[in-house]
Amino acid sequence: MAEYPELALEALLREAQASLRTTCSAVPAWSIPGFYYDREGHLNGKRLMEPDAQAVYTTALAYRMTGEAIYASKAVEILDGWATVNREIGGHDGPLVSAYVGVAFIRAALWLEPFDGWSREARNRFEGWMTNVCLPAWEAIEGRNNWWDWSLYARLALHRLTGDEPAFALATQALKAHIDHAIAENGFLPEEAARGANAMWYHYFALAPMTAAAKLVLDATGEDLFRWTSPGGKSIKRALDTFLRYADGRSDEWPFGETQNIPAPLGADTWPVDLFEAMALIYQDEAYARFAAPHRPVTGHRNASSGYFQSYAWNYPTLII
Repeated sequence: MAEYPELALEALLREAQASLRTTCSAVPAWSIPGFYYDREGHLNGKRLMEPDAQAVYTTALAYRMTGEAIYASKAVEILDGWATVNREIGGHDGPLVSAYVGVAFIRAALWLEPFDGWSREARNRFEGWMTNVCLPAWEAIEGRNNWWDWSLYARLALHRLTGDEPAFALATQALKAHIDHAIAENGFLPEEAARGANAMWYHYFALAPMTAAAKLVLDATGEDLFRWTSPGGKSIKRALDTFLRYADGRSDEWPFGETQNIPAPLGADTWPVDLFEAMALIYQDEAYARFAAPHRPVTGHRNASSGYFQSYAWNYPTLII
């Protein structure tokens, strides 16, 4: 796989260069209606943050990979724009979208830590915005389906950024409890399996943040939840293996009734290729690598309606693991 990170870096730098033209779209009150109630309102609201999140993520990662200040400066500009302007997250889907899109801002902030062009005042402003505006929305999420996976991932990322070790430990315990709750012994995710034709999508949309959260825990504390079995006999690995069986050309065998809406054909920017490219590196699993290999260099799943990344768990996986 030695050549694939180089190709991924080339793709990243093309995207980061294009992102230098992005201007901040922050608004004081950012509201996202429920997708299944107001599709157009949801997509329009989300587009206010989607280009900014992609620009911040790609430029900050480009800075991490190259050390070039021009990328870091653009990321800082957009981070500070949101931290200065936004004071409210609302709407039915606001908490969820602010987690799965907004976590890109936190990942970027972690990569920007060495950049001396980001003042302590601006860093504090960003952390304050995340802590006072975004975090309460994530903590208030009531559902224990994929919404909670994104909440835990975003919270763990924020607590790592701010160095809040007690909060990080509490979120880790919540993640372990969620693994035990969300995954059945056969590896399916019951709350997502009930989502009809989109059940496979929602399995991906839960497993991507769950695994990204586990990687944060591994990096921060050394605790390996990828190879952990819960008290109830549940494991991330079993869930991934079960999901791959159907994602790998057997969606017609999906055992929960409806024909599944899955990407056709698969590609470098479709789910669940990004997830399994990342998991191939985590587990050194040949089946995961074989699934992802035809689509390298893998960049990450894009929102078909906007062209921007849908969410931020495993974008450019070979560059962030």
